[in-house]
Amino acid sequence: MFDRLSIWRAQKDKLKLKYDEIAERSNIPKGTIQNIFAGYIDNPRIDTVQAIERALGLSEWSAEEKAEGVGNHAVELNGDELEWLELRSEILRVYGSDYLATLVAMLKKLTEISQKK
Repeated sequence: MFDRLSIWRAQKDKLKLKYDEIAERSNIPKGTIQNIFAGYIDNPRIDTVQAIERALGLSEWSAEEKAEGVGNHAVELNGDELEWLELRSEILRVYGSDYLATLVAMLKKLTEISQKK
């Protein structure tokens, strides 16, 4: 599957959560949760991934996402968008939000510079 599964399993064990508790917290059917954790679903939808990570306490909705209703509908991403989102999640997990904010600021500046040329 994907690298997150081992992190999810460890967090589930750490919090002593059962599948039905994760299902209730994430609003994802228990069977889907069980299939993902068992490795039967190796590429879950991004909104499912986000819901599980939030249910496990590994991430939270931002105020902007809550205001926009993000998470209330399926999100379709192309391969590049999914890769960027996974990279963002990995940067947050490994380095934290300050590091991510610095990278985003640098990318914005580079975009501004390239648009002026």
